[in-house]
Amino acid sequence: MDRYGELRVLLDLAESVGIVIRRAPSGGDASPGQGHPGGALVSLHGRDMLFLDPAAGVADRIAVVAAALAGRKELDDLYIPPQVRQRIEQA
Repeated sequence: MDRYGELRVLLDLAESVGIVIRRAPSGGDASPGQGHPGGALVSLHGRDMLFLDPAAGVADRIAVVAAALAGRKELDDLYIPPQVRQRIEQA
């Protein structure tokens, strides 16, 4: 699976567990301690929203989505390609 396929699977998983995906430019590189240059997960009015910077590299976006999914029990019973599951577990 290529990186874009991996990102697509991660985004589909995020949506399936109720994370709302929004694409928004980050406005520049993140400074240390200021988040990730690929985006951020926030909770807004009780809903998880994942903001992804479409200009960020695919590796950065993968890292952000994988981190947003890490530790979610809803994924335990779902089939997830091994490469993608490993990425989530390492996040």
